[in-house]
Amino acid sequence: MLGMVLEMRCTMQPHTSSVFPHTERLLGSEGDYQKSLEFVASRKKMERYQDVIDFLFCELVIGMRRHCMRYYNGEGPPLRELSIATSERLLLWDAFLMGALEVARAALEQKRRLSWSQYKEFVLAASGI
Repeated sequence: MLGMVLEMRCTMQPHTSSVFPHTERLLGSEGDYQKSLEFVASRKKMERYQDVIDFLFCELVIGMRRHCMRYYNGEGPPLRELSIATSERLLLWDAFLMGALEVARAALEQKRRLSWSQYKEFVLAASGI
């Protein structure tokens, strides 16, 4: 069993192109997070998303996939334009996505094979969502 305690802190940072700047920075800081995510999502079709952050958000944030797919199909606004995407909620989602990357990194470091369902369940349980 993966054992870890997640404690994420987000502070407001200068605007970047992403609504999840901390997650974007984490993915850009070193290739380990990208490799870790590929390790736990080896059977998922990540290429149907525009980028890895979209993949993480749409696949892990319960209830948002419908909004993501509507946007991808040209039938809905981007996330930043949705009324539910308040600055506070975006910070919470950003911290959640960073936690998900940390779980993936721990799985890779421990060489622990998890199905996507197991990974998602663990991430949701660890986050308290």
